[in-house]
Amino acid sequence: MNKQEDKLIEKYGREGAWRVPEGYFESVYKEIGEKLPPYPELRRHEEMTRWQRLKPYVYLAAMFAGIWLMMKVFYHASGNVSLSLDNPPEQLAQVMSEPDFADTFFIPESLSDLEVEREVMREYDSMEEFERDFGYTLESQYKDLDLTE
Repeated sequence: MNKQEDKLIEKYGREGAWRVPEGYFESVYKEIGEKLPPYPELRRHEEMTRWQRLKPYVYLAAMFAGIWLMMKVFYHASGNVSLSLDNPPEQLAQVMSEPDFADTFFIPESLSDLEVEREVMREYDSMEEFERDFGYTLESQYKDLDLTE
């Protein structure tokens, strides 16, 4: 502690300056109790009617019926037929039946950039072929690249 605090403690002591008069809390409790309104009696248990007991279950059933109805309306409004591998669209089924086409565009995600680069170099003899297949024009700085290994 510093010297100023020590001087203050010597002069005034450690006890706080605020004190509560004797019997204060006893009289406060009594005054507050007199000012409060009387405590209401507890209500006796009333027997519930059948509707009051069934109401939550009826509301729950109505909610699920509403959800089912909305889903049915949205399904019919969308007009989409379900797509699955068992029932693909006609064009997709035709493409899936050609094994060469499926193998051409399948690149596993595990291929590294170097493997992809080598695959492109094997497939294309010149940059013009690459540009023609992808409809992309390379910048002039890349035009002179040699794709042969």
